[in-house]
Amino acid sequence: MSSPDLVQLVERLHQDLGRPERELLAPGSSWNLSQTLQHCAQTVRYSVTGYPALRPALFRATAGALAKRVFLRRGAMKHPLGAEIDGAPPLDPALPVTEAAAGLADAVALFTGHTTEHAPHPAYGRCSHDEFARLHAMHLAEHLPGLAGG
Repeated sequence: MSSPDLVQLVERLHQDLGRPERELLAPGSSWNLSQTLQHCAQTVRYSVTGYPALRPALFRATAGALAKRVFLRRGAMKHPLGAEIDGAPPLDPALPVTEAAAGLADAVALFTGHTTEHAPHPAYGRCSHDEFARLHAMHLAEHLPGLAGG
């Protein structure tokens, strides 16, 4: 299975912003669309600027590295959809969706223009640019399966 393309998903998001949230969000999402977009923007941005907190090195080298390999091989990920990023600012449920979408687009632009080594992921550890691009796309697709469905 091939993973979705991050830039294409963000372009699709801008086309789909008028659709009902329930058509975009994963069933059982604990966040609204704005919070979900803020969360996805945080993780994309942090892969460039550095995550606020990392899991222990042993975890990143073992269970985290294994999870990364499995997700990349499958082209899809599965994780708790309400899990916030440790140390990240709280998600604002009242932030307009258009602002949250613009924040995600800005984070993706920062990421796509990044040419040096990325910050380690809190669970997966070091990732190449291509690995992060694929992981971010899978992350967005898991939170917003309505985008990936075409």
